[in-house]
Amino acid sequence: MKKILISLVVIVAIAVSGWLGASIYVGRSVATIVANMSAKAGQNAAIRMVQPEHKQGLLSSTGQFEIRFNDVAVDAKSGSQMFALQVNYSVENLLLPSSSMRFKWEVKPVGKAGTEFNQLFGSEIKLTGQGKLAYGGKALSTLKLPELAMKQGKELFHLSPSNGNIAWGEKTVALQWKTDRLSSRGEDHVLDVHGLNFTSDIQNRARGLGTMHFAIDKFSTKTATAESVAVDVAITENNAKLEVSVIPKIASLTVAGQKLSELLLELAVKGLDIASVDTLSAISTDSNDFRNLTADEQARASGALQNLVAKGFSIGLPQISAKMGTGSIKGDLLIEVSKPVGAAADKFSLVQSVKANGKLEAQGRIIDNTQKRLALMLGLATETREGLRANFQLANGSIRANGKSYDVRDNLAYFDEMINAKLYPK
Repeated sequence: MKKILISLVVIVAIAVSGWLGASIYVGRSVATIVANMSAKAGQNAAIRMVQPEHKQGLLSSTGQFEIRFNDVAVDAKSGSQMFALQVNYSVENLLLPSSSMRFKWEVKPVGKAGTEFNQLFGSEIKLTGQGKLAYGGKALSTLKLPELAMKQGKELFHLSPSNGNIAWGEKTVALQWKTDRLSSRGEDHVLDVHGLNFTSDIQNRARGLGTMHFAIDKFSTKTATAESVAVDVAITENNAKLEVSVIPKIASLTVAGQKLSELLLELAVKGLDIASVDTLSAISTDSNDFRNLTADEQARASGALQNLVAKGFSIGLPQISAKMGTGSIKGDLLIEVSKPVGAAADKFSLVQSVKANGKLEAQGRIIDNTQKRLALMLGLATETREGLRANFQLANGSIRANGKSYDVRDNLAYFDEMINAKLYPK
């Protein structure tokens, strides 16, 4: 029995030592993570991570760093940026069944402008959160921002307390954020927004692939009121092509005494060569949004743009619709870019490469009789049994609109010169 007890004690001691040793090893990796983040967000990045300070203990650590923005001016006296963000964090790295680490963090504005910002709201503004790192490598954290209120002369601003959650994986990020009310009032403006919320589910951060949803329950200005406002965004990859869909919707809009309902406008971009988009995205990051490009970057950017055009894409408004009283409008628009086989390799032609068509139909009493007669007189629309209809088709340098044709090859040639100067710089 004594030998068994000794054996059990030894086994437990080994297990505890291994557990503590693994916890300490995991804790050491925090410093490496911070150092890698700082290296990636270096001098050439538009958003930089600088001055990391990390203090490592056996089972916990603390630290801080600054996030700086290249576009923000530097204070001549102190040599520091006028505005930056300071991040403070603490980490507990004792291994537990549910997580390898637990952490708390806060972000606050610093610099001269940051100090003035805090003074404006009467307290130090902090975005805070706490969360954990799961064993699969996924980080989860809460988000919390306190109430912001300001009164300066006739200017009033108020943002109710807001909160949310964020989940961060190797390639993914998911975000939820909401606040009850945002209001701003001044001598010549007023804005009152109720029920703001934002959610996103990004499956590929590098390419921005995923979905986003922004919604407002109600907002009012001096001249307009809207209810149930939403914007849905989806960015997907299909057969090495990038597709983008943006759909704003408004359930009810009252402006200038007129009430509109069920407003919808869908934007769709399809067929973008994803390798070209990746190239342009990388150049944008390296050059701080295409500023002061090197000769090599200019050549690569031109090549990527040429490839986008050569492989073709489309942009359009598949759905345009709204209702007003007993009337309604609906329509669509499509523009297709496709360089034909056999076209000159170093020349773009709108006549050869661009086709477009669209229509807009008005039914019921969406417009009054005066507006209707004016539209017919100017040839902007044709009369139908239900109301008015406007349509056009562009192909081979000719526009056919509302039953009439127009040769626009000379007009398009003017734009060809500008486009070719950008696509094929000499």
